[in-house]
Amino acid sequence: MLDRLLEKDERVTTAAVMEELRQGVSAHPELQDAIDLPWLRVENLANLKELRIFAEYVRRLGSGMHDIGEATVLAWAEARGATAFTDDDVAVQIGRERGVSVVRTLALVARGVRHHLLTESEADRLVNELLQAGGRFPFRPGEFISWARDQGLV
Repeated sequence: MLDRLLEKDERVTTAAVMEELRQGVSAHPELQDAIDLPWLRVENLANLKELRIFAEYVRRLGSGMHDIGEATVLAWAEARGATAFTDDDVAVQIGRERGVSVVRTLALVARGVRHHLLTESEADRLVNELLQAGGRFPFRPGEFISWARDQGLV
């Protein structure tokens, strides 16, 4: 379903995020599905500009494995004027402070419902899968649509 939500966008993640996902597969086997997405391109930070930006994000976010993944995504997006997708509150705040367009997962799914790319049932199913994979959202399984309505997202 994510491919429908992003089919008009450049769909990229970083090698650090992929490593983070691989490390989580033993606890959450469904993460393998994300690793195997055929339409998702994996990039490394490749030049001094990206590395300098990355260093600034690491300075502010920290250097834990999760932090490194967030820092690489934000650095890549900032260097290229791209949109970053993350749900980490601190990463969202810092990225936006630095002028990066940052979109949260639930906003993306809600946009899919609004634009009729996903049915409400598909959106609930997708968010439930994310919850099962360890996603932390402000509602229980099956409550996405009612939460999104309360937030004015759909």
